[in-house]
Amino acid sequence: MRKIVLACVLLAASMMLSAEILTYDKVMTNLKGVNAYKDGNLEEAQARFEENAIDNPHDGAMHYNLGNAYFKNGDVEQAEQEYMMSLRDPKFDDSSRSYQNLGNIYFQKQEYDKALQNYWQSVVENPQNADARYNYELTRRYMQQQQQQQQQQQQNSDQNKDQDKENQQQQQQGDKQDEKKDQQQQQQQQNQDQKKEEQQEQQQMQKSKEEMKKEDAEKLLKALLEKEKEEQQKQKQKEQGEPRKKGKYW
Repeated sequence: MRKIVLACVLLAASMMLSAEILTYDKVMTNLKGVNAYKDGNLEEAQARFEENAIDNPHDGAMHYNLGNAYFKNGDVEQAEQEYMMSLRDPKFDDSSRSYQNLGNIYFQKQEYDKALQNYWQSVVENPQNADARYNYELTRRYMQQQQQQQQQQQQNSDQNKDQDKENQQQQQQGDKQDEKKDQQQQQQQQNQDQKKEEQQEQQQMQKSKEEMKKEDAEKLLKALLEKEKEEQQKQKQKEQGEPRKKGKYW
């Protein structure tokens, strides 16, 4: 019986010692990572935090620290995963910071709705988190401002469309007026050309008439001259053919 009790005591002592060694290693590794992080040696810090996260996969604090290292190194995708891993640990007492940092990541990725949700959850987890409260309010105002700008841009776009439509209508009206004016000018030109042609035709006809009158006059004069000449010849022949009368007075 004593051997059994002694064995149990030794087993319990061995388990406690192993737990203390495990906790000690975790704390020392984490401390080395924190010191390297503070000194700006981010690669060393990330390596230490990765070691702890692998050895303690269910410890939210280890994933949170590793997320910070990833974020500082510019690897926001890995940082996002580590912060979400930290939130799976129900014993993790700094979940407000994880939500806050997730909000920072989403804000950086311009996913403002998600950023606002995570900032809000960060405040819910810890109402005393002034940074999260400030970021929430800043993001909310930023989204309102962006929404107003989008509405203004939409209004400007609609106004521009209306103006373009009005300009197009005016242009069409102007084109129709120009077309009508061109048609009127063409009609006027056609009328002028037609009138000119008529005048030319009248002038030609008048000229032809005058030429015909002149030609007829010349023909008539020639005919009269020929007739007169013919009569003179007849008269001369007559005088030559008749004998001269003798008498008292001849």
